[in-house]
Amino acid sequence: MTSLPMQHLGRLLALAMFLAALVGGGRDARADTAAAQALFDAARQLMAQGKHAEACPKLEESQRLDPGIGTQFNLAACYEQLGRTASAWSTFLDVAGAAKAAGQLEREKVARQRATALEPKLVRLTITAPADAPADLQVKRDGALVGRAQWGTPVPVDPGQHTVEASAAGRSPFVKTVEVNKAGASETVAVPPLAAAPARATAPPASGPAAPPPARAAAPPASGAALAPVAGRAPPPPAEPLTRRRSKGLMVTGIVLTSIGAVALLGGGLALAASSGTDSEYTGEPPDPFEEEFGYEEDASAEEAGVALILGGVVFAGVGIPLAIIGGRKVPVQPEKKAASAPPPELVLGPRYAGLRWSM
Repeated sequence: MTSLPMQHLGRLLALAMFLAALVGGGRDARADTAAAQALFDAARQLMAQGKHAEACPKLEESQRLDPGIGTQFNLAACYEQLGRTASAWSTFLDVAGAAKAAGQLEREKVARQRATALEPKLVRLTITAPADAPADLQVKRDGALVGRAQWGTPVPVDPGQHTVEASAAGRSPFVKTVEVNKAGASETVAVPPLAAAPARATAPPASGPAAPPPARAAAPPASGAALAPVAGRAPPPPAEPLTRRRSKGLMVTGIVLTSIGAVALLGGGLALAASSGTDSEYTGEPPDPFEEEFGYEEDASAEEAGVALILGGVVFAGVGIPLAIIGGRKVPVQPEKKAASAPPPELVLGPRYAGLRWSM
C-alpha cells in the first residue's frame, strides 16, 4: 500500500503546524498582556518610591509586550526624572502623535506641553566629516550608525559621555569621547580625514621540498594480450505498477474541511486577541489623563465568539486532515478480468435431423 505523495503530506503538515500556532498564539498574547500589567504596576510603585532607575526598564518591557499610550507616557516621565532629556523629549512627541491618531486630543495636548518644556534643557551633539570623505566612511555614535543626512546637524542626546567612531576600508579608525552635561549645551565632533592604514609586512613563501616528477603513463597492452572482461549492462528496473487515488472526492472533501477549519481558527485567534487588547489600559489617579489608560476590561461577547470559532476550527481540521490523507493515498490499479470466449455454434447433420450445437 502506498502513502500520500510527499508534496500533499508536506502541505498538510504545514497547515497543521499553522493551526497549532494559531491556537497557541492567543494564549501567548494573553500571557504577554498579563505580564505587561504586572510590570506596569511594579514600575508605578517604584516611581512612587523615587526608584526611577529600576522603574524605567520595567516600563520599557511592558511597552514592548503590550504597547499603549499610557505606558509610553509614563516611560517618558521616567526618563525625565532620570535626566535623560533627549529620550524623554522624543518619547513625549511619540505619545503626542499616537494620541492624535487615536483622537485623544487632551492627551496629545499634555504630551506636547511636556515635550515643549524640555526643549530648552536639551543638549545637542553635532558630528561633521570632510567633504571629500570616502564613500564607505561609516560614523557611529555610541555604537549606533549615524547616517550621512545627520552629519552637520545638531542632534539632541542624553546628557553624559558619548563616543564617536569613524572607519573606512584601508584607513585608520578614528575614536573620540566627549561629555556634555550642561542644559542647553552643544558640542561638535569633527571627524578628520582618516589616514591610510599602515601596510602589513607579508612573509615570504616557505620553501618546501621539490615536487616529485610526474608519473609516466601506463604503456598500452601488448598485441595479443588478454583484455579484462567488460561488465554487462544491468537489467532495466521493473516498471512501477499503475496506481490511482483511493478517493478523489474524499480527498477534496478533507481539504475543504481543513481549509474551513483554518479560517475558523484564524478568526477565533483574531477575536481573542482583539478582546484581550480591548481597553487594555492601566488604572491610576483621575487628574492625569494618562493614568486612566489601563483597565483591562474584556469584551465577553468577542471572547466567546473567538472560543467558539477555535473549537469549530479544531473540529473541522480534525475531520478534514484524516479524510484528505485517506482519500489521497495511492492504491494499485487492479487489471480487469476478461471473460473467456465461448466456442462458436456447431452444425450437426444426421440421417433424420439437422441442428446447431454449442457449449455455454
